[in-house]
Amino acid sequence: MKVTTTSDIITHKVLNEKTGELESTDFQQVKKSKNIRGGFRMVYKSYDEAVEDIISSKLDFSILICIRDKFTYAQKEHNLSAMEISEDFKVSRQKVTTIISKAVKAGLLKKSSKSLYRLNPFMYVPYRADGSELQAEWNEVKL
Repeated sequence: MKVTTTSDIITHKVLNEKTGELESTDFQQVKKSKNIRGGFRMVYKSYDEAVEDIISSKLDFSILICIRDKFTYAQKEHNLSAMEISEDFKVSRQKVTTIISKAVKAGLLKKSSKSLYRLNPFMYVPYRADGSELQAEWNEVKL
């Protein structure tokens, strides 16, 4: 995050209570602005193609979005529990497992260890995440 501070001097006419006349007075105005790096989500064309391969219904799409949104700029790896997701959507655990395995096959997810997954930063970069850092880490993770 980049913080920028600017300072300006502003002249206003202020009423002098003792004399009842307007007098020019200088005030200092300080402005602070924050610039957050990567303040948007990035989606690549291959992401859309992967989604087409993974989903076959609106429910599948909802489950995939739920899985995708578990990954944030702060959480690069996530333990995807098919049981928890299936309870949230009231579907079978096998359906969630199938969607996760299709996402791995399509390249949207990479399994780094048992039930621990990473989201492909070459297809989707979460909000406020540093895409180049995620991509470098993605290339280092072994299957």
